[in-house]
Amino acid sequence: MTARTTDPARHPAKAADALRTFNHATLPTRTRPAIAYPGTVYNTVGAMATLAHRLPQALDHITLALADLHKAGHLTADHGTPTQHTTTAVTALREAEHLAVALTEALERAHNSAGPLGYCGPMPEDDDDL
Repeated sequence: MTARTTDPARHPAKAADALRTFNHATLPTRTRPAIAYPGTVYNTVGAMATLAHRLPQALDHITLALADLHKAGHLTADHGTPTQHTTTAVTALREAEHLAVALTEALERAHNSAGPLGYCGPMPEDDDDL
């Protein structure tokens, strides 16, 4: 096994920043909808479904790491016991895994439903949302 040279938490932090950027880019204006074309909706929902599909594995890795740290006796707690906090965190992470599966399924349904949609409105010449 090779030593890790970067903090793994930076990867989900980048994903969170990317979603924040998406949210800002898709704010509707008075003259323009948040997303102008169904093809963009389809592509965006597909990307979000892919992201959601990967969440259960990531959450499982976090859960296993926390459990391993607890079993090895490498955890302390500012209040309560490490066992109490680890149990609560592991339970919540497992719940999040199940919710991520449900999120993935819902996004996949939305993606499949958006696929047949097309745009029939006016096409502005300067539109960059194609």
